[in-house]
Formats: sequence, structure tokens, C-alpha cells
Amino acid sequence: MFIYSAKADHSSTMAFEIIDISAYLLSLIVFVIGLSATIIIAYVVDHYLHRRIKAIVEGNPGLATSYSFVRRLLLVIIIMIGVSSATFAAFPALGASIASIFVAAGFASVVIGLAAQSTLSNIFAGMTISIFQPIRIDEAVMFRNEFCFVEDIKLMYSVLRTWDNRRLMVPNSILQNEVVVNYTRTDPTKLTPIIVSVSRESDLNKAMQIMVEAAKRHPDCLPIGDLPKAQVMEISESGVTLRLLSRAKDQPTSFAMARDLLRDIKKEFESNGIEIPYPRRYIIMEPKIKQLTEEVLLKPKPRRQSRKKKEEQDAEVDKKREDMNEQGSAG
Repeated sequence: MFIYSAKADHSSTMAFEIIDISAYLLSLIVFVIGLSATIIIAYVVDHYLHRRIKAIVEGNPGLATSYSFVRRLLLVIIIMIGVSSATFAAFPALGASIASIFVAAGFASVVIGLAAQSTLSNIFAGMTISIFQPIRIDEAVMFRNEFCFVEDIKLMYSVLRTWDNRRLMVPNSILQNEVVVNYTRTDPTKLTPIIVSVSRESDLNKAMQIMVEAAKRHPDCLPIGDLPKAQVMEISESGVTLRLLSRAKDQPTSFAMARDLLRDIKKEFESNGIEIPYPRRYIIMEPKIKQLTEEVLLKPKPRRQSRKKKEEQDAEVDKKREDMNEQGSAG
């Protein structure tokens, strides 16, 4: 298909240029085919890598973070190469102006870099986290007083799942600069302290024995070394503070075991006569004030008269008053 286009030259004469529409359509078709092939290749590679990484991670879970980052990076590279190849194959004339395009891109990159500093910092932080792995996927961490599990680490942000199933979308630059407590790395087991107070009159040895036996009976308690063991931590004005120290396999198990042990210890204390103290105050008064207080408290209270009797007494008083008034008037 041809289209005639008219244009004027310097001699004010009209010249006609023939434009081949089929060439433009062919270039557009080549570009669309190139993009489609890029998408298909990216999908196939992503599906293959996902299956391979899943099989590898089952044997070594610590590699999940690095392999996920490498998979995403490969997909970005494949898409960039595919789009570039399709563009230059469909529009070869762009090759001549590539130098000017790179110069313009250089100026644009400076402007974009200044305007998107936070975005770039998140991307580089995500790469740093994926390479050096201060945290890994599925690890238990404490972030800003929130107990979380690392669900995913992306280029821009990381996804943390809290204990109550909320999702924290944390920018990677913030996550890199924060102090994060990692409960899983190296040794996932966790010490579980249980603080209980008993009265001064209670048998401390018996109370400590009950606490240790309750921990040994719990299925999640790990008897490592001299654990579990009970210690006297403090003698206060209201009682004696005891601490039971045991160990669990991980942080979630430690939390659940602590709640169970508190319930079991409370039941055992009640059945063995171990008293859990409550606040007490002893008041010492001077003898005069004490005597006055006792007199006030022991003094019998006047009996309250019934309403009918009170009405009769009031009527009797009114009658006497009337009689006195009549005698005064007669005199």
C-alpha cells in the first residue's frame, strides 16, 4: 500500500513522496512478535526456576532468600534484553540515533536519580539484604516490638507477617538501618522465664520443686543442662519472687509453654497450700489515737425509732405546747 504525500521545496514547487505503509506495518508486527516472544520466554524461565528453587530450598531453607532474588533479577534481565532486541529489530533506523539517545538518557538519569533517591536506596538495600542475608524468608524476628515472620523480600520492600496475621510492608532502606532481633538464626531455641510470687509464710523449697516438676511434665520443655530450674529472685514487702527458667524449641512454642506453665503452677500451689500474696498494709498508731478509735468503734449505736413511734412523740409534744398556750391565755 502506498500513500502520496505532498511537500514544498525551496523553489515553491510541489513534490510528491511515496510512503510505504506496509513497511511500517511490518515493523510493528515484528515488534509485537518480539514482545510476545519475550513474555513467553520470561514465563517459561520463571516457571522452571520456581520449580528448581523449590526443590533446592526443601533441602536447604537458608538459600530461599538468595535464590528468590536471583530469579527476579534474571527475569528483569530477560525482559530488558527482549524489549531491546524487539525494538532494534523492528526499527533498525534507531541504531543511527543511539548515541543521541544515550546522551539524553544520561541527563535524564541524573534528574531521575535526584528525584528518586528513596526508591533507589530501597532497591540497593533490597539487593544488600538478599546478598548478605541478615534476615531470611520464614525466619522469626522482632521488628519495632512486633514479633513477625519474614514472608518475602522484594527489591523495594519486605513483607513481615505478625503473630496476629497482619502484614507489615517495610521499605528495605528502613529494614536495613533498624536493629532486628532474629530468633531463628544459629540457635532457634529460646529461654522461657516464668516469674511467680509466693507469701513469706509459704514453703519456698516446696514451691520451687512444684515449679520445676511442672516444667519437666510439659511436652515442649527441652531439658538442656541444668534446666529447668527455679531460683529466688527477690524478697519484697509483700512476698518472695521466684523464677522458673526453662527452654523451648522456638519463640512461638516458648510463648505457649509459658501460658501453660502459669496455669499448672497456679493449680499446684492451691492444692499444696502455697499462697500467692496480695498487697498488705500494717498500720501502727499512737496509744491515745488507738484508744479513741476503739471507743468510737465499740460505742453502741443509738437505736433508730420507728416512724409510727416518732409520729406519736411529735403529736404528744404538740399537745403539750397547745396546753401551755391555753393556760397562758387564761391567766
